[in-house]
Amino acid sequence: MKEKLFHTMTPAVPLMGFLKSAEVSVLLMSVLLWTADTYSNLDSSNLGCMECRLENNVFFSREGKPVYQCKGCCFSRAYPTPLRAMQTMTVPKNITSEATCCVAKHSHETIVDDIPLRNHTECHCSTCYYHKM
Repeated sequence: MKEKLFHTMTPAVPLMGFLKSAEVSVLLMSVLLWTADTYSNLDSSNLGCMECRLENNVFFSREGKPVYQCKGCCFSRAYPTPLRAMQTMTVPKNITSEATCCVAKHSHETIVDDIPLRNHTECHCSTCYYHKM
């Protein structure tokens, strides 16, 4: 015989399925928040990028004639352009950026396989040359 269920009585099975999916959702959210909190403490601005320094260029270096070049990361940031500054621009831009690049402080010219190269002797973070165009 079929029992009649009143509208206030519902079977327990769908409720159990809902609770299991809620538990999985809470567990997943906890793992995601823990991961975000763990990696938020890292300085991600230079993640995977070393500081500005001299490195031996193995492609151009020859035995007894090493070629050094500057490699690495420096400071950069972007921010919304202030309204007052945008009004003075001939071509308004919404984003303003500042950057410094790893450049040679001193260098001298050397020739490797008939190719003139700049052999860097000292590096520092300074204005990016390509931004000056």
